[in-house]
Amino acid sequence: MKTERLATCFLLLASTMTILASATLAPALPAMTHAFHAIPHAEFWVKMTLTLPGLVIALCAPLAGALVDKLDSRHILMHALLLFSISGFLGFYWQESLWLILMSRALMGLSVAFIMVSCTTIAGHYYTGPSFSKYMGWQSAFGGFGGVVFLSIAGVLADQHWTWVFAIYALALMVWPGVWRFVNAPCISTKLADTDSAVASLNKGAFLGCCALAFIEIMVLYGLTIQLPFYLSDFHASPSTIGFAIAVFLFAMSSVSLCYGRIRRSLSILQVHFLGWFIIALGFVVQSGANSIASIIAASVITGIGLGLIRPNLVVWLFEFVPVSRRGKAMGVIMTCYFTGQFLSPMLLEPISRRVGYPLFFHFVAVTIFAGLTMMACALIVRRVRQGDMV
Repeated sequence: MKTERLATCFLLLASTMTILASATLAPALPAMTHAFHAIPHAEFWVKMTLTLPGLVIALCAPLAGALVDKLDSRHILMHALLLFSISGFLGFYWQESLWLILMSRALMGLSVAFIMVSCTTIAGHYYTGPSFSKYMGWQSAFGGFGGVVFLSIAGVLADQHWTWVFAIYALALMVWPGVWRFVNAPCISTKLADTDSAVASLNKGAFLGCCALAFIEIMVLYGLTIQLPFYLSDFHASPSTIGFAIAVFLFAMSSVSLCYGRIRRSLSILQVHFLGWFIIALGFVVQSGANSIASIIAASVITGIGLGLIRPNLVVWLFEFVPVSRRGKAMGVIMTCYFTGQFLSPMLLEPISRRVGYPLFFHFVAVTIFAGLTMMACALIVRRVRQGDMV
């Protein structure tokens, strides 16, 4: 029992590498933009350092999922953690060139693809049913609380110099020994795999729904995370204040995710998702009318509460209908959807925010979400009416 708890702890710590890989650079973005101001479209390329790992993850996650289903996922996780640390150090070593920094970020994306797919797939072997719901709540919470710690540290480091934030990636080396010692990856029997194959074809509609929601969720998350540092800069916020604001946002998200297991006992998958998106939209409404740093942070907290509900909910839904022997591949595709959205977020949302300004941009996001929820509610009502007529 003690070994299993330690394995869970180090799996949760390893899963925080996603936050460590991306959001920790956020407090340094304005200073990085200034450092590379001579490069055409410097602000855009600097923002890409935050999101480029998403493109690499999107491309590599299906391969990672296929390998995790066939090979020793524990060894894959260990090698990915080493690559993560090396790529983080390269970002500091190549600080004179934005293009080399982008290359190091691409290597980090490769490592994160294997880390995230292997962590969640291994956890799916340890836990099932309500226990897995509880674990996913913990995983989302660890990611958020880790983000609070990482961003707080990153904000302080960025106050010294923007290059110092790359030193934080060495933390992955502290997780590696625990993964090596305590984490195990149970094998899947051939008989179970054959049984699963017969069931897998029945769930394509639900799987496509998970993919679409994953893409939209990450677009909204990074629509806030990427724009927030520059929005706060308009109010003359320091790098440490920017780091604190994003940390508070992640803290709110994590606190709700921590309670996800209890919430799930009272609400269905659909109800949790609907409630979460409603709260997210409300947060963006408040954000659009913010007129101070304090009100921006308050609006971010509201959005974080909504994201804290839907983040673990999606994977729990996925693992309810995806067979055990195909969970690696399924997680690979979901990761592709997540990080395609992360990569495309600045490309699709930057022109809007630049054209209309941040307040109208946040208002636009809120209206879009409310419209989507309205259409979803209408579709569900029509569906239930038709089913009633059929009965």
